[in-house]
Amino acid sequence: MTLFGRYLSRRFFGPFFFGLGIFSVIVFLIDVFDKINKLATTQASARLIVEYLALTIPYWTVRIVPMATLLATLFTVNGFVRSGEYVAVQASGFEPNRFFRPILFFAALISACAFAAQETVLPAAFARAGRIWQEAIHPQWQWDMVYDGVLTPGPNRFLSVSVFHVREGEITRAILDDYSESILRRQVDGAKAHWEPAAGRWVFESGSIKIFDERGVLSDTESFERFETDLSVPPRELLPSKMRPDEMSLMEAYRESNRLSGLGRSAREVRTVLHQKIAYPFTNIVLCLIGIPIALRLRRSPPPVAFAAALVVSFLYMWCIEFSWYLGKSGRVAPILAAWMPNGFFGVGALWLQRRLDG
Repeated sequence: MTLFGRYLSRRFFGPFFFGLGIFSVIVFLIDVFDKINKLATTQASARLIVEYLALTIPYWTVRIVPMATLLATLFTVNGFVRSGEYVAVQASGFEPNRFFRPILFFAALISACAFAAQETVLPAAFARAGRIWQEAIHPQWQWDMVYDGVLTPGPNRFLSVSVFHVREGEITRAILDDYSESILRRQVDGAKAHWEPAAGRWVFESGSIKIFDERGVLSDTESFERFETDLSVPPRELLPSKMRPDEMSLMEAYRESNRLSGLGRSAREVRTVLHQKIAYPFTNIVLCLIGIPIALRLRRSPPPVAFAAALVVSFLYMWCIEFSWYLGKSGRVAPILAAWMPNGFFGVGALWLQRRLDG
């Protein structure tokens, strides 16, 4: 790295780590206050509460890295302009592009580190925090029971349950429907069903098997006391995925997408998350690009103005990311478009600001 690059790094990373700390604390405290009632009334030990709070820090830190990058860009460029150094380097023939190149390099380096954390530290920490919350701090057992539900254990296959005890692997009144070209071809109706781990199959009890022809007309019926089906999906996998997006790495999101597709379920949400995990690290670079012309337009504004600008732009960016995620999840736009739309929108905004500045 050149002498100028080392000098610029000291000017850049100081505000970056300051912003990282301040924004992390602010967002962390907001999350704690949102959960304070449950934390104050929980039966969990103080050690588990402290562990849970500590494990949420990596999540919020990674989430606000783009905000800290934008703040560092604004402070660095604004500081050079206010001190007169920017004018001095221009007068000496130093091209502005060469001046901003190290800042973009720092943003790219931060993006790589954020991506590495997103794929290693964040999923493990977030998953552990989620388990502590659900099992100790705020236990939720509703997911262990399903009432009057319809599950999709595979393509063209539906399992209707009256009462499904997930943990025990037992079902009261189970009806397994197999379709072919939208026509019901077989129905297994049992008063009870249970999962047999040794066989890896669901076993139906006290029921009947109905066979339908190509027109969907009942052609044969057979009663049984015990019938071992070909349904080999374990109890917990019958339920929609409970794994949250932030618990997944890229490969886990890819495998989850394929698993849901194989079961005939919608994988739009997971596919949107998959593309967002690729797009999100580039947020640092995009916000750096948009921060440079904003800082040059603010010119001699005091640091609080730059801090306020960083907050406004960052929260607007985060809102766009959340909004596009809902668009991808709902199927209104393709997952890849939903993931990259905020970067494209703000990238165009950065280009427009730069051209207005040059003009």
